[in-house]
Amino acid sequence: MPRAGWAMIVLVSLFSVSAVGCKSAPWPADPSAVFFPLKPNMMWMYRVQSKSQQREYVVTDTVVGEQYVPALKLTGAVVQEFYNLDRAGLRPIVYTQKSGYLTRLSGLDYVKHQIEPPAWGRSIEEDFLPERLRPDTIWQNKLFPYGTLPGGFDVAQSHKSFTEGRTVTVPAGRYAGCIRIETLARYEGGAYAHEHHVLKLAYEDWYAPNVGLVRTIAYEGGPSGAEMERVELIRFDAAVKSAPAPK
Repeated sequence: MPRAGWAMIVLVSLFSVSAVGCKSAPWPADPSAVFFPLKPNMMWMYRVQSKSQQREYVVTDTVVGEQYVPALKLTGAVVQEFYNLDRAGLRPIVYTQKSGYLTRLSGLDYVKHQIEPPAWGRSIEEDFLPERLRPDTIWQNKLFPYGTLPGGFDVAQSHKSFTEGRTVTVPAGRYAGCIRIETLARYEGGAYAHEHHVLKLAYEDWYAPNVGLVRTIAYEGGPSGAEMERVELIRFDAAVKSAPAPK
C-alpha cells in the first residue's frame, strides 16, 4: 500500500500490497490478475527510507474489510495503517469505488474504536487508481491533503501506466509481470499559490499481480531529480488471523 501517509506532504499515500513472489511470465499477465487487492486480513509491511526526513521506519498495513463508516456516511474497504514512530499510532484509511476508479480517504482517526475525521477535514484523493489497473492507461486527478477547506492547497497529478519488463526485486521477494506507474505531481493553491518556484515531485510505483504495491520511489522536481523517498515491501501475509484492534 505505499504512497499513503509516510510524509503526507512529501509522499502522498501507501497502501498497496505484496506477496511471496510472482511467476516469471511476461506480460500479458493473467487477465484475472488484481494489482490492488483489498481482501480482509491481508497484511503488508514496508520499509521507508526517507532522505528528506533523514530517517528510516516501517509501515504496516492490514485490511479490515468492508465497513459502513457513520462519520463519513459511506461504506468502504477499511485498512489499518501503523507506523513504528513515536506518537504515530494506528490510523484508518478508507477506499471506495466511483466511476471505475478507487477513492482514498486518509488523515482519519480512531475515537473510541470508531473512525472519525479530524477537525480540519480529511485527505481526499479521488481517482487514486483504476479499479482494473492495466498498462497503457493515462489519467489525471487531484489530491487534497487537508480536505477542501478555504485556503487549502491541492496536488494536481498526472499518471501513466506501463508494462514492467524486468523483475522487481525487493526485500520481500522477486516479482515479475508488474505494472509501473509514473506520476508527476504539482502543488497548487494555498501556501503554494504565490511561490516563485513551483513545487513538483515525480513518483514511480510498481504493482505486482495479485499482490499490490511492492516499491515506490519519489524524486524531487521531476523524474531526473534526486531521490527523496524509497518504500519497499519487506513482508507479506496473505491471511493473518485477525486485524489489530484500534487503540
